[in-house]
Parts: sequence; C-alpha cells; structure tokens
Amino acid sequence: MPRPTSQDLAGFWDLLQLSIDDVNMKFDQLQQIKNNCWRPIDSPEKKPPAPVPKKTVRQKSIITRERSLDLPDRHRQEARRRLMAAKRAASFRQNSGSERADSIEIYIPEAQTRL
Repeated sequence: MPRPTSQDLAGFWDLLQLSIDDVNMKFDQLQQIKNNCWRPIDSPEKKPPAPVPKKTVRQKSIITRERSLDLPDRHRQEARRRLMAAKRAASFRQNSGSERADSIEIYIPEAQTRL
C-alpha cells in the first residue's frame, strides 16, 4: 500500500478544516437564535440565484483560458499537443498503407552472419 505524501495529508486537513468551519458557523447561528429567545433571526430575503444560460464553447474561449495558464502549464499543454499530433501522424502512416512490405528493411549485425 502506498504511503500518503505530505500533499495528501495537507489536502485531507484542508478538507477537515472546511468541515470544522462549517460546524462552527452552524453553532454560531444556533447561539444567535438562542440569544433571540429561540425565534428565527430575520435575515434579508435570499433570492434564488438566477439560472445561468449555457454558453457555447468556442475556440476563442479556449485560447483565453490558455493565456491564463502559468508558464509550466502552458509548456505542458504545448508538449501534449505535439505528442498528440505525432501520434495522429504515426497512426495515419500506419493505416494508410504507405509502408509496403517491400519497403521494410531488416538489420542483421555482421557478428550474427558469421556462423
């Protein structure tokens, strides 16, 4: 079983801290209600959030998102694109039949030819 790393533990404690903060907030609200003689506190009307219209994904928005990436992430994205392009080209060459059986060369070192 792999041992947890310090980043794993930091993430766990961050999530736990969020839960603790949520519980503390609920107890604070309960204390306010108790101080108000157990009557609900009149809070400003909360309107439900307006539905957000779905946006169509455009190439321009992807470029904008990539501009916001920091330098290592941008390099990683470019390397991933180059790798995918190389894989597509290799797949195309393999499937196109441009390599015929008579174009295959077999390399045999001289040491093996002297028996």
